[in-house]
Amino acid sequence: MNSVRHTLHGLAIAALALSLAAMPADAKAKRKHKTAPVAAAAPTATPSETPEQQRVRLNAEQAATAKAQNDQNVANKAAYEAALAQQKTDADAARARWLADTVPCKGDPAVRCAKPAGK
Repeated sequence: MNSVRHTLHGLAIAALALSLAAMPADAKAKRKHKTAPVAAAAPTATPSETPEQQRVRLNAEQAATAKAQNDQNVANKAAYEAALAQQKTDADAARARWLADTVPCKGDPAVRCAKPAGK
């Protein structure tokens, strides 16, 4: 059994070597030297802006972006909580209707209840 595995392993390596040898040279070069994705250019200082001024400006821009994100998060949370409260109100009303319809029937056998629709 080991000799069969050894033979198959050797054949697989030989097939791989042949396929690589048959590959055109330019395809090998393209595969080896893939270009890295181009990153966005880093902000550069204007000629009249010192590195310290650039740092202050970039920090202010980042702070403004963070404040806008935080404000949006607060608005999203408020909308979520309002929707959740409305859903709870609707569920409580539906439960109250259900209780009003079912409790009298189950609690007092003398009470006549309508048959559910479809039965």
